[in-house]
Amino acid sequence: MALPYTDVIQQLVDALAGRIQRSVSVDEQHGGLIVSSRHFGDADKLRIDSVLSRRVPARVAEYLNSFGIATADRPLSVPGNPSLGLVTRRCYPIRDHGRLLGYLWLIGDDAERFDEVVADYVIQVSVRLHDRLLQVAEEERRRRQLVADLLRGGEGCDRAARELVGQGLVGPEDEVVVIAAGAGTDPEAVAAVLAETIGRGSPDAYAVRALATSVGNRGAVLVAGRDEVERAAAWLAEAIRHGVRRRDADDGYTFVGLSNAGRLHLAPELLRQAVLTAFVAAEFPELTPVLSWRGAGVYGPLMLAALASPDLVVPPQIVDLSAGGRTDSLAHTAEVFLDAAGDTATASEQLMIHRTTLYYRLTRIEKKTGCDLKNGRDRLTLHLGLKMKRLLDSDIPAFLRQEQEPWESS
Repeated sequence: MALPYTDVIQQLVDALAGRIQRSVSVDEQHGGLIVSSRHFGDADKLRIDSVLSRRVPARVAEYLNSFGIATADRPLSVPGNPSLGLVTRRCYPIRDHGRLLGYLWLIGDDAERFDEVVADYVIQVSVRLHDRLLQVAEEERRRRQLVADLLRGGEGCDRAARELVGQGLVGPEDEVVVIAAGAGTDPEAVAAVLAETIGRGSPDAYAVRALATSVGNRGAVLVAGRDEVERAAAWLAEAIRHGVRRRDADDGYTFVGLSNAGRLHLAPELLRQAVLTAFVAAEFPELTPVLSWRGAGVYGPLMLAALASPDLVVPPQIVDLSAGGRTDSLAHTAEVFLDAAGDTATASEQLMIHRTTLYYRLTRIEKKTGCDLKNGRDRLTLHLGLKMKRLLDSDIPAFLRQEQEPWESS
């Protein structure tokens, strides 16, 4: 259903098109089509495709932006590009007190002769786009609140799920994946990057909906669809990571976690998976900055164990291995060796030590821990103990205590 202000914009566009006998369209600032008039035999492939898909392909958007349409404050012409399926067109930026709201487009080499007539309509469309923007912002606020209520769980979870399905934002048979950005990431930046990414268009295979919100001090995204949901979520997570980092380069990497796919009623648990995974990605540099719950491997179950038993004690003999610092400790040597599945060549190369030195350290590790590194059970015990110690030595336990309370009290 079209928004009320969109109906008025459609009427203005139709009136202008009828007056100049040219097809007219109005796009959002990110390239999504708002309205288009009927054609007068002047439509090119781009116009037809954008009417069908409601968006401009990424390659075309890049071409159009290369002519400075996003910063222009007056009409300008964009040359045709046969390889992209477009002919010469005239762009009329639509602004409100300097703020870009969108673009009005005419097709044709001589479209500039309509500049004076179009200028009056651009002013009227600007007023309506401003009103539409306020309405869209209110609708977005309500959607974000619904998604936040769903993800937090508790009494509002079931109601939020029903409303999301009732409004057609999530299908009753959809699977969902939750994306969570690292702690401290501006939720508005995450939402803005998501909007830009969706505006540029996703791969055709990804027929999903993505709804941004904030939980605590982090941005989160609910991705819902019937097929390829996990792949689509991974694609969006990469876009969020790169996009948010661009907006605040001083903070370095943005770490992003993804949950497994599940049904809507599991959303609170999926949020926990995504948040914990984002935290693990930040704490353990050997992992990737965009990490899935499945990709976190053993860290997932270990984190849940740490959450369930915060007073879990790592055996003293494993604690003793850490003496001497992070890079020089016997604990680090043992962890690298066990991560390499006992391959001494790989372990010595990663540790940048001679294999003889590695053998010497492994002997000391066996003496200190009482573990036989040729025994599978002993190796498993030592390996899990080392991983658990790293988790308990990190900020994860404190993070879990701090984050759980606001979720549960919301």
